[in-house]
Amino acid sequence: MMKTKTRCLNSLRAAMALLVLGTPAYAERPNLVFRLGLDSLSYDQSAINGIAGMSLLVTTDSGYYFGESIYSAALGQGGGFFVGGVELGKTTPIGERFFWDASLFIGGGGGAKQVPGDGLMLRPQLHFGVNMGRARLGVGAAWTQVSGSAISSPSFGVTLSRALDLALVSGGGTGGNTEFSQMRVRYRPYIPLGSTKRSGQPLKRMQMIGAEMIFAESDQRETFIAANGAVAGDAEGYADWQIGQRYLLGQGGLRAYGEASVGIGGGGSVDSGGGLIASLGAGLRWQPGRVGIDLGINALTSITGDFLVLSPALNIGLAFGGGQRQSTDWQISTGLTLQFPNANFRKSGVANTGAPLMIDTKIDLFLSDNLYMSGQAYTALAGGAGGYQIGLIGLGYRQKLAPRWSLSGEAFVGAGGGAGVDTKGGLLLAYGVDLDYALTERMFVTVGAGQVMALQGGGMAPLTANIGFKFPFTTLH
Repeated sequence: MMKTKTRCLNSLRAAMALLVLGTPAYAERPNLVFRLGLDSLSYDQSAINGIAGMSLLVTTDSGYYFGESIYSAALGQGGGFFVGGVELGKTTPIGERFFWDASLFIGGGGGAKQVPGDGLMLRPQLHFGVNMGRARLGVGAAWTQVSGSAISSPSFGVTLSRALDLALVSGGGTGGNTEFSQMRVRYRPYIPLGSTKRSGQPLKRMQMIGAEMIFAESDQRETFIAANGAVAGDAEGYADWQIGQRYLLGQGGLRAYGEASVGIGGGGSVDSGGGLIASLGAGLRWQPGRVGIDLGINALTSITGDFLVLSPALNIGLAFGGGQRQSTDWQISTGLTLQFPNANFRKSGVANTGAPLMIDTKIDLFLSDNLYMSGQAYTALAGGAGGYQIGLIGLGYRQKLAPRWSLSGEAFVGAGGGAGVDTKGGLLLAYGVDLDYALTERMFVTVGAGQVMALQGGGMAPLTANIGFKFPFTTLH
């Protein structure tokens, strides 16, 4: 018990120190960068031979960056291993074309039966590369260590970073060629085409919900970043993250589209091989005003596993930039959340009784001065729950109490599972209240409480307590 408490305290100190050190990234005019990476682990310690990374980073002109990353198994047979958390770093130019980059990631996760313990992951990295306009290509080395597992290995890999070049304003300055254009919720059944689970049993139909951010690069082309999680049917605990390009045809309120994406996926005993996935799709978009609907069909497959599904697609979302309001307010948040297990928190036969400590990352998009949409992700880093993860989407309302104080209330629906936590199929409801104090105009400290529960009842329903930081910024349209 004393060792567990010590690990929790060390995790808390490390995470809070990382967040405080990230403050310089918010002292200047920022931009957003999306980064992909692929590492090969040097030591053969588990079913995971390599990991992929997807990061959304807020950067500054001086090279500091701070943001959210998801790492997953990509090589070997560890599909379903996911770790989410925060990343802090700095990019330093070497002449006009070259650079070196150093960063530290701290997060939590697990899955694919590779992390029987806590799941805290630390990953310092250093790489060198070349600037190619809006993109950067880098090669380098890292050290990946996951507590409660056998993974503690150097790795060597490549990264590809691309500036989203948004029209951002935070401390002055505008410009940018890419517009954040839409935020959408997603529903799609996954209909297996002869796929089997890792146990050899046939994979049955899965019901997925998720969210999508769209960045328009022209009237015909857009980049999307999407996350999906199983909420009913088979494969409780499965999730995937994708980045892709969508091409729109014609003009007007009704348009056809085609899309392609790559990403990471696994969990729920789905045989996604190493974890890399790819998808192709087509459909119709009806956008008569700010509210739009996509109806389509996708085929999604794992690169190295036995996972192939056909997926009817429904996206419903809100477009920005078309009304009188010419700017959009955002808030990126990160911190730690402690869950207090109820009597039915874990499935029958699971021996661990620890209280999961989770690292949380959130993006809030304000629809008005007070009302906002929120997407949130949680991954365990202590409490013997390696592999336990949650994704939520919902609405919040912020009320200013005093010049520096504000109170927020939130309600969510989402998906979750892993580590023997009884989510009763994966569909979750949650609510919470946050009290925020403004340290500066662009940095708040927050404390809060709430509850997350399985919709079906009779399973997990822990009370929660959280602490962290919030960083607001504004995009122009």
